[in-house]
Amino acid sequence: MSLPLGFKSGPISNLRQMKRTFALSLLISILTSPTTHAADCIEKACIDVYTQDGHIVIEGRKGSGPKSTKVVIPAPRKSSTPKPKATKKVVTPLPTSKTSKRPVVKKVQKKAKVKKSSSSSTSLQDKLVETIPTAGISYQPSFSPLVQTPVYFWSDIPTLVTKNVEIVGEMVEVRLRPTFIWHYGDGVIYITRKVGAAFPDGEIRHSYSKPGHYLIELITRWDGEFTIDGISTRIPGEITTVSVLPITVVAAPIRFMN
Repeated sequence: MSLPLGFKSGPISNLRQMKRTFALSLLISILTSPTTHAADCIEKACIDVYTQDGHIVIEGRKGSGPKSTKVVIPAPRKSSTPKPKATKKVVTPLPTSKTSKRPVVKKVQKKAKVKKSSSSSTSLQDKLVETIPTAGISYQPSFSPLVQTPVYFWSDIPTLVTKNVEIVGEMVEVRLRPTFIWHYGDGVIYITRKVGAAFPDGEIRHSYSKPGHYLIELITRWDGEFTIDGISTRIPGEITTVSVLPITVVAAPIRFMN
């Protein structure tokens, strides 16, 4: 079997050559792949969506920016060759007296003209900041739940949050999905994508083994994507919100029957 050009015999040499060839082709594809430069935003809008300080930030820009320039037309230069100069001749009338005098000729030099021209290019730039809602906590029974009895928990946040915004003439659809991390306060943690519900449909429930005061902590982690003209892109980073609610668990009453 003939080897490709540049490959040496032996399995180790072939593997090294294949790795080098793959790395070279990958480097070429990265260097020649189309990237978004500032000049690309002149003809079409450039939209960027990212997370910052617990918010969703949407930035858009389009155009090269308004420009206003002054074009100065210089006055005609003096030529070394004897050519008629661009001057205005002001001729005074002949005197009425008998003494004949030649008409006086005044030379008036033209000033440079200033012509204003403004380009028709426009620039659009906008920035929107969207706030993420904080999840509310509910549980049932809401008053003095008992030990060794399931307590149902749920949140008021939907499993999908959609926002449609318009920026620099483009429609941007932002979709966010939450992940819920429940800390029941007794060391037990439960992670789910579901929001939960009350009895009997709720799937998020927990039973406490001892009576006492506990602090429920719900951590919501948001991740999502945005879509423009049917093309979806993941939003870099994630947003975390924290909600807390105290709960008091009591012991079941004991009755002695005679």
